[in-house]
Amino acid sequence: MARKRAHKEDGSFKADDPSTPENEAWIEEDASEKVADPTVKAKQNRAPKNESPSAFVFFVSANEENAAFDIRIGETRVRGNWDKDRSHVHWRVPRELANLAKLHHHVWSGRVISCEDDT
Repeated sequence: MARKRAHKEDGSFKADDPSTPENEAWIEEDASEKVADPTVKAKQNRAPKNESPSAFVFFVSANEENAAFDIRIGETRVRGNWDKDRSHVHWRVPRELANLAKLHHHVWSGRVISCEDDT
């Protein structure tokens, strides 16, 4: 048996009445009733799946680069930007040019990789 503070119906603590011999501010609680089953997992709230894809597909250099460089896809030039550490370069390619970008020689040679799942 464990002692626990007593609560009123509204959730606030119950006060002890000094005119009575027993202490109403505390209750005896059976500890065995409160033990949770360790095999039961809490339900996790997950974010809803994003059904609409982004307007862009991201590409990143596979290895560290010495300089940021642009990639030309058809008539469009996609600017290369450094990451926070200035070690890798990344590109934000419009989704309508993503399939064409995957045919770029830096991509098929492995110098640049797509950050999008191919599934």
